[in-house]
Amino acid sequence: MNIGNIRCPSCGKPMVPVKLHCKTCDLSVEGHFETDTLLGLSNEDQALAIAFIRSFGSIKKLQNALGVSYPTARVRLEKLVEKLNQGMKMNPPQSSTIQKLENGEITVSEALEVL
Repeated sequence: MNIGNIRCPSCGKPMVPVKLHCKTCDLSVEGHFETDTLLGLSNEDQALAIAFIRSFGSIKKLQNALGVSYPTARVRLEKLVEKLNQGMKMNPPQSSTIQKLENGEITVSEALEVL
């Protein structure tokens, strides 16, 4: 199961993992955990990323692996890059906090509290 892509059945917003459990020693840890950007991708997009890496970044090799035309492979990659870029954008509070830190307006401790 790809937990990075789970949506709330009530409101449709992304859900976040809050509990980790070790099957060996039965230890559980609860909290709000962040998922990796790649985990937020659909299984299809993850497979495309893996195929691209396995083709050593060659769209021609990717095209052959997927059995599609070069333009189709390129469009799929462009869409994947857009999704990855969206997942990696900082929201304004983070961006402004980092800017304040760079300008010397706040201390590292204050920045960490906000972030």
